[in-house]
Formats: sequence, C-alpha cells, structure tokens
Amino acid sequence: MRLRPRARKNGHLLFLRDSTLMAQALDPKRFELAGDSFPVAEQVGSFLALGFFSVSANGVLAYRSGSFGGNPRLVWFDRGGKSLGTLGQPADYYGGLALSPDGKRVAVGELDQAGNRDIWLLDVTRGVHTRFTFDALSATPIWSPDGTRLVFNSSRGASRNIYQKDSSGSGYEELLAKSGSPEDWSPDGGYLLYILVDPKTNNTDLWVLPNPSGPPENHKPVPYLQTPFVKRQGQFSPDGHWIAYASDESGSSQYQIYVQSFPAGAGKFQVSTGAGGTQPRWRRDGKEIFYLAADGKLMAVETQTTPKFEAGAPKALFDPLISRGRMSPQVFYRYDVTADGKRFLAISASTAPETSASAPITVMVDWLAALKR
Repeated sequence: MRLRPRARKNGHLLFLRDSTLMAQALDPKRFELAGDSFPVAEQVGSFLALGFFSVSANGVLAYRSGSFGGNPRLVWFDRGGKSLGTLGQPADYYGGLALSPDGKRVAVGELDQAGNRDIWLLDVTRGVHTRFTFDALSATPIWSPDGTRLVFNSSRGASRNIYQKDSSGSGYEELLAKSGSPEDWSPDGGYLLYILVDPKTNNTDLWVLPNPSGPPENHKPVPYLQTPFVKRQGQFSPDGHWIAYASDESGSSQYQIYVQSFPAGAGKFQVSTGAGGTQPRWRRDGKEIFYLAADGKLMAVETQTTPKFEAGAPKALFDPLISRGRMSPQVFYRYDVTADGKRFLAISASTAPETSASAPITVMVDWLAALKR
C-alpha cells in the first residue's frame, strides 16, 4: 500500500488487489477515501505483504511484474566455483540446509508465500519436492548418521523445542529436548549436539544429548561448552573425537572457527584467520574443514585428526554468491558439501543462464495523467 500525497486536488492511495495495482482518491487533510477505486496496472508482483511497486509524491510510479524475483536457488558448484546446475525451483529458503548422508536427498527450510516456515525434502536425482513439517515454525534440519531420522527445532507453544521424525515422513514427531536448536549428530549416533541459550549471559552454549534414538528416560542432556561467549554451528569430526564450531570469543565482533576435542579438555585450535568465518563443515574423511569467510568466499583448511589435530592455512576456493536474505550466517547453514569434498550445494543468488533474466521494471513518469490519455 502506497500513499501519493500530491495528485491534483486529492492524493491517491495505491494498493494491490490480487495482482492488480489499484488507486483510490484520498483527501490527505481528512484522510478520507473518495469515489471508487480504479486499476492502474496488471500483473504486479508481490510476496507476503510486500507489493513490488513504489510511487513518489510527484507522480512517478515504478512497478515490477511477475512473482518474487529475489528468491535464490539451490545451486551445485565444483571446487573451482563452476556452476554444475540447480536443484528444484527458486524459493525463499529459510532455516538451514543439509544433505543426507548418502547424498540422495536435501532437507531445507523454506518460507512460503503464506508465511509458513517448514522443512521440505528434495530428491537430488528426481527433483521431487516434499513437505516434511506442517503447521509450525520449523528449521535447522539435521540427519541421523544412517539417514533414517531427521532432527529439527520447531515452535510448539511458548518455546522452540527439538524434535525428531522418520525421514520418510511417516510416524509421529518425538520431543527430544525442551528448548534449543540441533547442530549435529555424532557419527556413531550416540550424541546429538545442540545449542541452548544461557539465561545468565543470553548467549548460546553447546550441549549434548546422549542416546537420542533411545528411550525418552535416557535423554539427559549435559553441557559440552559453556563460556560467556556465543558458540554455535557445532559439527562433529568424522571420527567423532573433535567438534568444529563458530564463536565470537576473539572479542573482535567477528566469528572465528575453532576445533575442540570431544569430550572437551584434550585440545583447542583456531582454524580460521583474518576476517574469521562461520558455518564450518567437515569433509567425510576428516581431511578438510570448509567454512564461509566474512566476504562470502568458501574457504578450505587441510586437517588431520589423528594421532593429533593439525590444521593448515585457510585457502579460498570460490564465492558461491550465497544469498543472505533473512538467513543469519551465524545461525543457519546456507551450504553443504558432498562426502568427497568435490561438490557443494549452496543457497545462492547465482542463477542458470535460462533463468538469469529478472522481471522488467516499468516506470510511469506521471501515472495519473498517463491513465487519462
């Protein structure tokens, strides 16, 4: 809805009715509508409560047709940054991205045009798009090591809790922990790593839930890492003996990537440098850690985890043009990597050539006069 305060005798209120841009005379002093509304333009785009049009006080109107053109795509890249194709359709991907252990499915959070935030599953081969959660605010999907379960956080009442569900979509959702958000599942299936807000510091700590697939009476969470700083995006190493995570503990207002032993106490290392980074991911053989630098570039660090942890210097691979939107880089993962470390799936602003053209913007210098001609 837009108000044009100076338009001859009266101003005009502009608004969308379905995809038709409408205008109605408005007395700016009394703020009262006058006469009937009339169409100005057809097929004007919108998303949720946002109409893709703007009008100035001197009568210049600009609008764009079509659907929400700012939506990113799921794009495959090789290590050199070459686009290898896309998966699914453009969407407002919100709430994290995770490849299944066998690489055949993708779990991703999406915000639809009705404002629903749910987790969807995409079949990598067939491109089939299936809704996984319903009627709730759900995000941060995490696969079990064998791919048979998905853990996620979701709003049920006043708090966001952690649930798990069969990855086929069948069965009921099982409450795992009240409050918190899942981060990773240990390779042996014995621990679920998750974050929990400390009410004293208002920062997130890392906790582990033993035996997440076992009976509820055995779900007794214990803290893994509690400090005055933010700690999140924890990821188990493939051998289960180390955890990579992002934290602002350097005090530079930037996140850095750290690796600490699991259980804690046998060593801690910083693997990012310079401008820092977020969203660490391990290669399946444990020989690399990937992360996103502050400038958006995907970085790679050579590592070894036995007989002791060692890390090389970070190297920039490419810029996946990851779309930021509402997705905080300190909260939600916007990429994942295949087991061999050769391909990356990213929520990217990069588009395939056939879809790269954006919807045109129409400009009317004096829209009211143009309608009368």
